[in-house]
Amino acid sequence: MPHKLLFTGDVVLASKPEFSPALRELFEIQQLRCCNFEAPLQGLGAALEKTGPLVNQSAQAPTILKELGFDLFALANNHIMDYGPEALMSTRQALGAKNTVGAGTAEDAYGMRIREIEGVKYGFLAYAENGYGALSDDKAVGYAWVNSKRVDQDIKTYKKQVDLLIVQVHAGVEMVDVPIPEWRERYRALVDQGADVVLAHHPHVLQGMEFHQGKPIFYSLGNFYFDGFSQRKDWMVGGALELQVDAGKLVSFTMHIIEKEGTLVSLMPQEQAERLFEVLNSKLGDQAAYLRYVDDIAQQQWHAHHVNYYQKGVNGLVRYKLKAIAKHFKRLVFNRGVDYNMLWHNMLIESNFWIVQRAIRKIYRDR
Repeated sequence: MPHKLLFTGDVVLASKPEFSPALRELFEIQQLRCCNFEAPLQGLGAALEKTGPLVNQSAQAPTILKELGFDLFALANNHIMDYGPEALMSTRQALGAKNTVGAGTAEDAYGMRIREIEGVKYGFLAYAENGYGALSDDKAVGYAWVNSKRVDQDIKTYKKQVDLLIVQVHAGVEMVDVPIPEWRERYRALVDQGADVVLAHHPHVLQGMEFHQGKPIFYSLGNFYFDGFSQRKDWMVGGALELQVDAGKLVSFTMHIIEKEGTLVSLMPQEQAERLFEVLNSKLGDQAAYLRYVDDIAQQQWHAHHVNYYQKGVNGLVRYKLKAIAKHFKRLVFNRGVDYNMLWHNMLIESNFWIVQRAIRKIYRDR
């Protein structure tokens, strides 16, 4: 019997969502449903010292999502440790530890979650780019880092144990509709090691897909339901990726597109969804045009955000409004030195480092 597996993007529930009848019907016909559970539950742990927003979500989120049908939760992401190890582990327990993948102890985080459906073994792995919660030698609890030295060998080993291996990665430049070349290269390498499907999230907008060695790579599923951070139209649009599997082999897929309006989540008409997804795919086709587009994005990101991030990191005068300049002088008065949290954020999170490197290379070359 063929199987259907459904994957969606980022989830942070602060409000109570409503789901359209058509969306509920889509969930009902799946054998497995997975989302990226982007943040711990409210009321747990203590806030981490970091650069960037601290995010948590409703204590009712597990109940709401399970009622819709979600039964697998990817926890490898940049917010899951925002309130420390206690919040992560308690959230994992609330979801059901066996229903999660990608975070916890090192054994939990880097371990493969196996689901057997009618004799077919499916393997699931979840990783994220570097961040404050990534597992390292000095952290006993955190999330699996996609560029850890162990990852490639793990994938080779795990692939031998299952019929179909699906790898999720939480990475990329936010609010950009194409992946940068460095992530395309890394995801292709995951396929080379044995991944049958690679799918990603974190940019908060939908991106296109391509095949490598005959295996599909979906670069960003965007948001499924993410409260509170943006009212941009593309923030409210995300992918619901349906994989059709027969006898342990991926035979086809359908990219459904969901739209959030207020608290209502519904399905975009499929013809419209296909047209939108084809536009995103076309941006990856012409290599020269793609690279020019990414270079332009990199420079826009540098001038809009990163130049200020670097100046702030070393206590420089950033190009902000009067209120921010006043904060700068306050830092000087109180002798605040280098902001190592900000520098860490700039230089050790791969997407931030790579996009700035690309921008500086282009700006320097074009002087």
